[in-house]
Amino acid sequence: MSKIKTALFAAGLAAAVLSTQATGLAVLTSSQLVYAFSYSSNQNVNARDSANPAQDYSSPTAVGANPMQSNGISHYHGSLTDKGTMTVQIVRQQSDGGLIVEISEQGENTRRASAALCVVYGNTQVICDPNKTVYPEEYTLLRFLGTNFVDPAQLDANRHWSINESSSSTNVKADYVINSNANGIMQIGETRSIRNAGGGSLTTDVQTKIGYDYSRAIPTSVDEYVTQRQDNGVTGTTTTIYQTTLNLVSSSSGQS
Repeated sequence: MSKIKTALFAAGLAAAVLSTQATGLAVLTSSQLVYAFSYSSNQNVNARDSANPAQDYSSPTAVGANPMQSNGISHYHGSLTDKGTMTVQIVRQQSDGGLIVEISEQGENTRRASAALCVVYGNTQVICDPNKTVYPEEYTLLRFLGTNFVDPAQLDANRHWSINESSSSTNVKADYVINSNANGIMQIGETRSIRNAGGGSLTTDVQTKIGYDYSRAIPTSVDEYVTQRQDNGVTGTTTTIYQTTLNLVSSSSGQS
């Protein structure tokens, strides 16, 4: 985020909070959502010990060992898991359609983040305070909180819509389809890809199942599976699998 955008965002948030406080606390406390979450990250790294192919083969370490036994590739694995709750406080709607929210995370182990102000839009765009920690699993939830995330005017005959966004650094393409709809209780599928503009070594592919309450315009469950690949050329590759599940456990209007 550029310095100009950061300054504008901070100024906008400050104005929004001041305006909300002036109208009374009822607005700040009228809508609170609590989600149970689980998160896991599993990373596999194939790293070449040397970028020089001439060093791929090692000399024997024992009598009779084959000097050609090493291919110069090492494998590494790491994982991280946590679970807990996320709390979303609805602050207010902006004139441009953006919804100002405050999100925090309370994990049992390492995933803990204090409240951060964010603006979310129906096209899944999210802008958060750059001075606060907002974890990827929080962004997973924030993407689906924007007003008109499900917009009947955008649906085709197959109950499908798409979002395409490009910037100087990133291209995002996402497809959504309503797989079922029972009186506004929907099951929505998401296929999302993120690519570096002009190509590059990092690719991100996302498959998500979203339970959505259209009457309240909120997700009730999210099951996201992300595959991220980093191609480091002759030095190796990295593949990371992220899994996030979210389930609405309470709201300000009662139990889910």
